Amino acid sequence: MITLYHSPTTRSFRVKWLLAELDVPHAVKTIDFYSAERVHPDYLKINPMASLPALTDGDLILTESGAMINYILRHYGGGRFKHPEGSQEAALVDEWMYWSEGLFAVHQRIFWDHCAPPPGCLINPIPSVGEEAKRQAIRYAEMLEKSLGTSGFVVGDSLTGADFMLCFPLFLASLSGWFANLPKIAAYVERIAERPAFKLAIADTLECLQQMAETEPLEPSFRCYEDSL
Repeated sequence: MITLYHSPTTRSFRVKWLLAELDVPHAVKTIDFYSAERVHPDYLKINPMASLPALTDGDLILTESGAMINYILRHYGGGRFKHPEGSQEAALVDEWMYWSEGLFAVHQRIFWDHCAPPPGCLINPIPSVGEEAKRQAIRYAEMLEKSLGTSGFVVGDSLTGADFMLCFPLFLASLSGWFANLPKIAAYVERIAERPAFKLAIADTLECLQQMAETEPLEPSFRCYEDSL
């Protein structure tokens, strides 16, 4: 059976949401990303980088969320959320999955590192670096704005791996008003966020973000726990 190692605010949301949409039996082991819990020797045996998520299924261990999405769709999806192999639509799904991490989310991560409240930021953040990363992320998002329709999903008229990859970084960006001038993205995120499985999967992330904004952290940065790596 699948076991998902999950932490609120991390990319494990994508996998949690997909498993909920498919109603696949699985176990969830929640780890606090912002504490020493993720560098515990037991977890480092699963993921030596101490990042989240991780997924196990029998002897298989995966530590990249995109690979987890593809694996689940191929082995547990029953044909749902997937275009035929070799089709142009399948190629476009791959393109937007790679775009998510290669262009948009990497700049969003830099913004988060330098502009998030402690302990979500680096030990010595430089806000101007984060703001420049935000500018670049929004510039890249204009590519998606031009590609999106006014209804439906990223590729075609049903969910695909592209939506499961994209909606986490886009949703977090929408909370801060990044898409005020990108109405198709804003409407797309709003449509997806109304799905019951999405609401269920994102609830702990929203709670964690609120606590982060209102609570004095034990450490100034999540990096403080990485000395043992």
